[in-house]
Amino acid sequence: MNSKDLRRPYAILTISFAAAVVCLVVFLAFSSKSGRNLQLSSGQPGGVYLPLAEAIRTAVGDGEQGIEVIESAGSGENARRLQSGEADLALIQNDTVAVDGIRTLVPLHKDVLHFLVRDDSGILGPGDIEEKKIAVGLPDSGSHRVVEELIRHFEVDVSRTEILPMRIAEARDLLAEGKIDGLLMVLSLKSDAVEQLVAGGGVRLLGIGGDIGPGSEIEGFRLNYPYVEPYLIPVHAYSMPHDGKPGVPSAPIPTLAIRTVLAARADLPDTAARRITRMLAENRSRLTVGDREVSMMGTMDDTANLQFPLHDGAAQYFARNEPGFLVRYAEVIGLLFSLGVAGYGLFRAGGKWLLQQRKDRIDEYYLELNRILDGMLKPQSKDELVDIQKRLQMIRSTALHQLAKERLQPDESFRIFQTVLAEAGAQVRHKLQILQGS
Repeated sequence: MNSKDLRRPYAILTISFAAAVVCLVVFLAFSSKSGRNLQLSSGQPGGVYLPLAEAIRTAVGDGEQGIEVIESAGSGENARRLQSGEADLALIQNDTVAVDGIRTLVPLHKDVLHFLVRDDSGILGPGDIEEKKIAVGLPDSGSHRVVEELIRHFEVDVSRTEILPMRIAEARDLLAEGKIDGLLMVLSLKSDAVEQLVAGGGVRLLGIGGDIGPGSEIEGFRLNYPYVEPYLIPVHAYSMPHDGKPGVPSAPIPTLAIRTVLAARADLPDTAARRITRMLAENRSRLTVGDREVSMMGTMDDTANLQFPLHDGAAQYFARNEPGFLVRYAEVIGLLFSLGVAGYGLFRAGGKWLLQQRKDRIDEYYLELNRILDGMLKPQSKDELVDIQKRLQMIRSTALHQLAKERLQPDESFRIFQTVLAEAGAQVRHKLQILQGS
């Protein structure tokens, strides 16, 4: 097959296929950038999760996919939203009740169990809260669960104790007014609510046991509740000494800490998980200086004792195992390869179709010639021979025109057709000479 003879229809096929590929690539590019924002389930107003979520949203930026922050009651609700698909990302405590389909993206800061009581409450430790009014976190908060476990561990009779779930702001006000005896809540270190209570006087911070070392009460608690860590609230963490007033606490307070993690659904694409992890690691300072309550953020790659396994995309970033070009664009490359195979098949099919069309056309000329030659076997008058001669000239002219427009193939079949056409014309001329000479 002479490629020059087919260049026009093949060029049309090639240009059409290339245009389809370009349109598809442009569509993929715009669709990837215009996808819906990822939903980040955060926390309640006045807590640490909501401002932290806003800081995460800002640090990650819009890029290929932005983040939309939605409020929630706390870790419990956030975990359920991840599991149900209502949220793509969430801030949850590492001790949140385990559910399927949750993965850790980034370990964040540690929240600290605060045990504050009024000076006149008579409470000296967790076992003394029976028959008292104690504020705890909301039922869907991570704070509520750890306090429940702590009360159970110290065998507090809850039927004789008023356990009052509420927001930190409400607990602060009630404790300051003397309407409750104490609060047990997991809060960020340097919490404004705790700072205000301590500065107002009349309350004190208590520990969970006497120390955090081996054999301590905290270690005993961790045997049944392993996702918490021993922690010492440092001296003068609240209300530094001034105007003759002592700082609080005057000695380290042994308590518990719980890591907050940025979690995601397990089916979040690796590319999105890796990008979010990378952006948070590169913009860590923006998170820590944006809000005082999250300034105690630890090392993000500290992945020990995580309840929820690392997302594959986050693990790739922490291992500095950035995928190569082929892995990153495997889907696009696979799509383009499929399009290439389909295009090649289309090209071949188009070529076969064109050849068949040309063959069908030359066959029509053969059939017409055959009808003329069959008719010439019978005697003809001069007028009939002249008519046949005109028909042969028309067939010849039409065939050459089709050949010039590349609708016929200049192959062996066409050359045979020309030979037969020439012989038919010679026979007509011969018969006309015989009739003229008679």
